[in-house]
Amino acid sequence: MAEVTANGVRLHVQRLAPPGGAGPDAPIVVTVHGMVMDNLSSFYFAIGNSLASAGAQVIAYDLRGHGKSERTATGYRLTDAMDDLSAMLDALGVDRPVHLIGNSYGATMVLAYGLANPARVASMTLVEPPFQIEGLGEEMASSLAQVSFGLSDAEVETWLEEGAGRAVTRITRSAQKLLNDTTIAADMLETEPFSPEKLRETTTPVLAIYGANSDIIHQAEELQSLVPSCTLVILEHHTHMVLREAAEYLRQLLRWWLFDRAAPQPVYSMPESRQQYVTPEWVTQMVPPPDLNAGRRAAAGAGAEAGDGVGAHAGSTTPGSTSTTPG
Repeated sequence: MAEVTANGVRLHVQRLAPPGGAGPDAPIVVTVHGMVMDNLSSFYFAIGNSLASAGAQVIAYDLRGHGKSERTATGYRLTDAMDDLSAMLDALGVDRPVHLIGNSYGATMVLAYGLANPARVASMTLVEPPFQIEGLGEEMASSLAQVSFGLSDAEVETWLEEGAGRAVTRITRSAQKLLNDTTIAADMLETEPFSPEKLRETTTPVLAIYGANSDIIHQAEELQSLVPSCTLVILEHHTHMVLREAAEYLRQLLRWWLFDRAAPQPVYSMPESRQQYVTPEWVTQMVPPPDLNAGRRAAAGAGAEAGDGVGAHAGSTTPGSTSTTPG
């Protein structure tokens, strides 16, 4: 595991280089993941190897408190995350502009960082960025409070104890500690809304990607209208989870964005074998997903029925048998 100390915090960092090494002009790509239930692996596996194979140097890191990075008690304001990024680039010896790619909260951070540090950023790719010019901090803090409430729900706890797989349980437990043992929710209240003036003044190229069925799709057009150099891509039939749902197209799109922007933009069409993705109502209402333990209870019920026969083990369960995960 590679680690660097940046801004006084131990950060977990993974780097991917092109086959045979990177050329002197190879684009440097830095990925910034989402908040709480996310870490560098979402980008590392979705696009990291693809971009490295195409010739980019890729730097993926866990935000403080996430993944394998240090979980500090405080320091989760957006400005802290931006300072961490600058210090990490300095620690790695990165001395030329980088291409930032962020997902969800990570995309919000990328946009804020690019506005504040234009000399360090070659381009910004924003995958489903929560974007507001009023009340951004309140909205983010409220979302975290709802997530915290959901993760403390008794049904979720039972699911973690008896039905969730080890990887999901580990990530969820880490999220619970982040929300309960740090100032992250309070720190989010200090997030400043985006300035329309600064957005209009930026000359850094921006690629913004939203799912048409996302719960924040209404923010896309305002972002495009304010950023002069914004290329907006809306993926029909997709939700806020486009990084997972449309990973193959994103690999094509980002190779075009980084290496061949003079060519026509890749056209996306969903494979016929897939149905459209729809954001569940429990996500838009910010409540725990319904009936997390359906699989566990079904297995228990089947065992009880079989218990009428000889040799049955009533109440037995199969770990990971549920089909729904929180968050």
